[in-house]
Amino acid sequence: TKPIERDRILSELEITSLVRQLPDANLLQSTECAIWIALSTMCRIGELSKAKFSDIDVDLKTWTIPEENSKNGKAHTIFLSDFALEKFKKLKHLAKNETWIFPNRDASTHVCEKSITKQIGGRQTDNILSNRSKDSQALVLTGGKWTPHDLRRTGATMMGNLGIQPDVIEKCLNHTEENKVKRIYQRQELKQEQAQAWQTLGNRLYLLTQEAQYKQ
Repeated sequence: TKPIERDRILSELEITSLVRQLPDANLLQSTECAIWIALSTMCRIGELSKAKFSDIDVDLKTWTIPEENSKNGKAHTIFLSDFALEKFKKLKHLAKNETWIFPNRDASTHVCEKSITKQIGGRQTDNILSNRSKDSQALVLTGGKWTPHDLRRTGATMMGNLGIQPDVIEKCLNHTEENKVKRIYQRQELKQEQAQAWQTLGNRLYLLTQEAQYKQ
């Protein structure tokens, strides 16, 4: 059967609610960082789960996703906003492993790609799981159930609302151009425009999260 196309987008009001709800969700601090990184970089959660500290250049403020970790097989450079970079710095501070940003239990490799999604889903369920009864509704938002991939869509939508051009957003998402002629002849990378787009999104998220914390 044809897969159902999801269209869930978190509103700005829901994002501010998320700021207030996260402390009571009893997530790992690294998972909290993953949520904000996914929203502010519009990455795929599997790409983030496989990330290494060596992929992050703090001085250049970039995160390079190698082709073997990218869904479309193309390496992708994300220009980190101040907001996103701060989350990666926090992850480095929390790290108990020098290689993997999100290591598995014995630190032999990265965490399972579904781990973060399961943690978030487990806090939006009516099913009472062992040792998690207090957390099972902790991340429920007014717009309904959400997933890490919805954060990617939300970030892209926010960029559009902030005046970023669609072709720049597509580059930030690392989408493959479907139009063959454009794909062959329009090879401009728009790196400067992408960097500004991510910074604009990061600035907006910073304001939203600061406002939510101020009102707590």
